[in-house]
Amino acid sequence: MTVAQTNLQLYNQLLARGFAREQLVLVRRAYELLQTLYPGFYQADGKPFVAHGVGVASIMADLGQPADIVATALLHGVYGNADFGDGLPSGVTAHRRHVVRDAVGPHVEGLVHRFTKLRLHPDTIERDRRELDELDETGRRLQLLAVADHLEKYVDLGVRYFGDDRDIASWTERIGPQLVEIAGELAGPDFARTVATAFEQAAAADVPGELRASDGAEQLKLVVPRSCRRRGLLRRGRGG
Repeated sequence: MTVAQTNLQLYNQLLARGFAREQLVLVRRAYELLQTLYPGFYQADGKPFVAHGVGVASIMADLGQPADIVATALLHGVYGNADFGDGLPSGVTAHRRHVVRDAVGPHVEGLVHRFTKLRLHPDTIERDRRELDELDETGRRLQLLAVADHLEKYVDLGVRYFGDDRDIASWTERIGPQLVEIAGELAGPDFARTVATAFEQAAAADVPGELRASDGAEQLKLVVPRSCRRRGLLRRGRGG
């Protein structure tokens, strides 16, 4: 699986898949909001955080998902760790929902909001899997998005470059087999093999410790420009 990491690669992927003009505009608006909400944010492997959102969207596009789901994939984590400028580390508020709704419309915002409630977690994975058959089509698409969210950190071995990958690795150890099974149930055996292979390759990869992020970060970090540090324009960062 070739996964886009920039907006241009994603747009070209969508053009090749025959997305209509209005669908491409929706995805572009989602990407522009993503940029706005994650200025200076990087994953713990040193990759710009917007690349993760693009990668998840690319996986969903490769699986034949429609434009509203691709746009949702770009913004899937915003209520958990984006910078809305309100001083809150995470959460859903009326103001935040308005910001997202204003950028991508009420339908996609509703999908992003629903995703925050549906997303898979080790403590609920068995229940989540049992309830797959009870979900409507949109719910199944959003659970597939949850699998893609975890997979994206593996497709380029990114998890092996995290300053501290124990958090993500422990998730995979606990729910990796279930994620593979869910991938198969939602998108077929080829995708299940893709997920399983990504986990196996990451586990076997020999990545020199010197290439890991030296700050020991586990998830998300804010890199503040030196000019802003001098002027005191940005005073805090947070993980995600």
